[in-house]
Amino acid sequence: MTVCQYVEVVLSIPDNEARTALAVLQRLGLGVTELERADVYRFDVDASEAGTLTERLRSIETIFNPSKHVMRERTAAGPGPGELWVEEAFPASAGTVPRFAGRVLRGVSGFGRFTSWRMRGRGGEAADERLVAEAARTLLCNAAFQKGTAA
Repeated sequence: MTVCQYVEVVLSIPDNEARTALAVLQRLGLGVTELERADVYRFDVDASEAGTLTERLRSIETIFNPSKHVMRERTAAGPGPGELWVEEAFPASAGTVPRFAGRVLRGVSGFGRFTSWRMRGRGGEAADERLVAEAARTLLCNAAFQKGTAA
């Protein structure tokens, strides 16, 4: 039996890409007061291997460095309130044996990668759907080659 497991990796140090994107959104007049970026990975994994997947991912230096990242499992299968997930609209084929960061992961039959953008509005609350859609349209998602999904 295959289960779908989501893992996110967030910088624990200042994120210059998120800071720059926030400054641009504010210059564009959007009411975003906070912006956090994370890498979200979706894995199709055999149920018998799901319990060890996160620990195995921690050993892949190209996606996780304990000195500058935090890794956590996500329970939701999609973006939460005030969040946008951006992915390649036409991802490259991984072949018959999926390779993640150059490695074959035992029990994994497929995976996807998203960039998560979490936004807060002027009152500190999660950004509403309109604000998330406008941030996606103006800066965070290029419709020519990316697909954005919001809550």
